[in-house]
Amino acid sequence: MNNGESVIHDGEIPIYDAVKHMTKEEVEETVRRNAAAMNFPVNDDHMNVIHSLIEHYKQDCKTRDCLAAHEHMRFLEEAFEFKGGGKYLYMLFDAVPGMRGVLTPIHELAGLPSLRLETDEGFGTAF
Repeated sequence: MNNGESVIHDGEIPIYDAVKHMTKEEVEETVRRNAAAMNFPVNDDHMNVIHSLIEHYKQDCKTRDCLAAHEHMRFLEEAFEFKGGGKYLYMLFDAVPGMRGVLTPIHELAGLPSLRLETDEGFGTAF
């Protein structure tokens, strides 16, 4: 959907609407608070990935539906290719207690709405 209107599916809040006013400080405060509640140590590497993803959402999700996970995972893999891409990202975020993948833990830590298409039921893939 490439129109200029915000798109809401099944009561979900579009990603852009959730991040458009978030400041870097607010993101860090939310992530650190949620990480402490999960007993998960967050470092600068985690924060760099989270900030990159939120900036991606602010830039690329303003005018279209961005609730599918695959394009965001592709963005992160390319952005952090110099550190190992997907392997690096999974190393950082797959250790979050009770969660698998990369995007789900980031959304939980940053207090973002869930992505509508974050799993592929046919293959059981978690991004």
